Amino acid sequence: MALRRGFKSEANAYAREFREELSLAHCDPLCPFQLAHHLEIPIVALNSFANDEPGPCDYLRSNKGQKEFSEITICYGSERLIIYNDAHSPGRIASDIAHELSHIILMHPPKEPFDSAGSRHYNAALEEEANWLGPALLISEEAALKIGKSGIPVPAAAKKYGVTRAVMTMRLNVLAVSRRLALAV
Repeated sequence: MALRRGFKSEANAYAREFREELSLAHCDPLCPFQLAHHLEIPIVALNSFANDEPGPCDYLRSNKGQKEFSEITICYGSERLIIYNDAHSPGRIASDIAHELSHIILMHPPKEPFDSAGSRHYNAALEEEANWLGPALLISEEAALKIGKSGIPVPAAAKKYGVTRAVMTMRLNVLAVSRRLALAV
């Protein structure tokens, strides 16, 4: 699915704007927990519910359950709360939280998680926007270009920015960092 015209530029602008608000340089790593705090969005680990609901929490944190639950935003009026699966790797958690923050930042309308038939509500266009903005928040265009110029290997860059290798690789590829740097020479 194609993103709406101008969305990629909008995502880059959000990445810059939030870094400025957090007193970060445009190429600095952005911690999604710090951004959530700045936006006054509470974030709670799934494990926080283990005493009240041990069975479901244990299952969702298990290898099989991790595939079924990563994160969710709970909406109550205008208030939002993000619950994330703390059994995931730190890089995956960063991506999950950035994804949910993206829905909030973009003011995507909340929906019930399931329809009357028990099927998951899914809006491909809104998910595609969050799938683009989340990584853009974590690795700005300026950061990707700096990484490319410095020749930092992907694993080291991913560690520095607190993301998975896959997310780092995706950002470097979608921003055509290698090609842009080659053209600049």
